[in-house]
Amino acid sequence: MREQGKLPGEARDEVHLAAESAARYAAHGGRLGGETQPLESQGRFGYTLRRPLGVAALITSWDLPVARPAAEIAAALVAGNTVVLKPSTLTPGTAALVVRCFVDAGLPPGALNVVYGRGGELGAALLGHPAVRAVSFAGSPASGREVCRQAAAHGIRARCAPGGMNPAVVLEDADLDLAVAGVAAGAFGSAGQRRAATRRVILLHPVADAFLEKLVGVASRMRLGAGADAGADMGPLAGEEQLRAVLAHIAAARAEGAELLYGGTRATQGALARGFFLQPTLFDRCRPEMRICREVAFGPVLAVTRVESFEEALAAANTTPGAPAASLYTRDAARMFRFIDEIEAATAHVNAPTLDAEALSVGDTALDFYTETRAVSINYSR
Repeated sequence: MREQGKLPGEARDEVHLAAESAARYAAHGGRLGGETQPLESQGRFGYTLRRPLGVAALITSWDLPVARPAAEIAAALVAGNTVVLKPSTLTPGTAALVVRCFVDAGLPPGALNVVYGRGGELGAALLGHPAVRAVSFAGSPASGREVCRQAAAHGIRARCAPGGMNPAVVLEDADLDLAVAGVAAGAFGSAGQRRAATRRVILLHPVADAFLEKLVGVASRMRLGAGADAGADMGPLAGEEQLRAVLAHIAAARAEGAELLYGGTRATQGALARGFFLQPTLFDRCRPEMRICREVAFGPVLAVTRVESFEEALAAANTTPGAPAASLYTRDAARMFRFIDEIEAATAHVNAPTLDAEALSVGDTALDFYTETRAVSINYSR
């Protein structure tokens, strides 16, 4: 709460998620076996082993400073690797506490290490070290592309979890109250500073006005406050640099003709003037070519696009492929399954916020990433 600005409830939820992830990976520790394989040649027996890679470098972001490093550390360690964690410069103290939890649990010296520094220089040093065999990255899309480029140059495994323009689609048959609550939670939870936060909402024309009237009402009633304020609905942005970046996105949306429905300015009333608080912000009639529909603002800013059909809604949702998450609000089972089949996002949720999918993004496939398969062939013929 002190470093990142999360509200108490958000911080508790993240700690619980971290504990659940660590427990899930620990349960797999004794089951990281291979499989037997029938071989064509008579008198031969084949099987596979799953082996650790060696040293794993974890470069994590500040949006989930507890849950993401805890899950990645647990997966890498359970798979048998040693770990070097490079946390965000915005949340160094939180990272130290996460590492302390693992050390206090009995890790041997050297199994888990943490290094601090700016991402570009330190990341390049980690990826260029001959002992590092895998890198897991969470952060901006541009930085993710650079990490993947360097990993490929050094021949090491890489997986990146950048943020994206996560869409929520609301159809004409949706439960509007459920949809409004889910979109508000996805767009404004953690002040919009989550990789799976809702960035765009795509509305079918028949429900657009009613939906937006309800959503503006929710935004106008939100109470801003510091991380220690148990009565607040939304906390601050992570720092002055982050605030300036989000305000630049807002200025660009205005310049390109988006209609501001609510917010759009820094909150400066009373004690809020001493922090980096931004009003929940809602833009209507946004077009796909606008910056607000193409680039992540990483703040409590939501872009609204109106469409006339489900086909148009699906096409609009897919104008920015590769999103971490997408949501659909509907009662129609046929369109629900078509959305699941055709949406270009890592995870899909129906009648739930995009943030709900975040817990699945570092699922049990992480253990496959942190191990390699060794094939064994034994000739027992005379």
